[in-house]
Amino acid sequence: MAGGGEVRRREVEVSQIEISALCHATEDCSRIEESIRNILPSEARKTIVVHHDLTRGYYGNPITVMTVKITGKNRIDLAIGHIAALLEQLEKTILRSTFDLRYDRKTGKFVIRFSKQDMILGKLRVTDSDDVVKVVFYLKNTKNSSRVLRHLIDIGLLA
Repeated sequence: MAGGGEVRRREVEVSQIEISALCHATEDCSRIEESIRNILPSEARKTIVVHHDLTRGYYGNPITVMTVKITGKNRIDLAIGHIAALLEQLEKTILRSTFDLRYDRKTGKFVIRFSKQDMILGKLRVTDSDDVVKVVFYLKNTKNSSRVLRHLIDIGLLA
């Protein structure tokens, strides 16, 4: 408690970012990994580790699951700033209008799915199809979803 009986609110913050994509046997996994790296700031591209896990699809076809986890306030802030700079205004507006579908109050996760094909071409396009790169923002201090919405607007991810 702060002085005078005030309750001090902790600020909403992103505690981790997880980026993941599936690479099917018919795809060039190096291009998908490169597109994942390209949504990160240049200083982080060489230092991040993209984990590759091989699994099998429904019909036994090989699928590589690629995952990157970003932690640490400075790295997270740099990544958010870079993603926000890459997002066009229309995409930010779409994210705001679909906030309730993308934000899970129980887990504190905000999920954006980007078109994998557009990312390979260097663009961030929000989509809800199957062929995506999924970016999950893990948020802390998220009891009030309107504060979370305000925070995501303030950091430039939503319009």
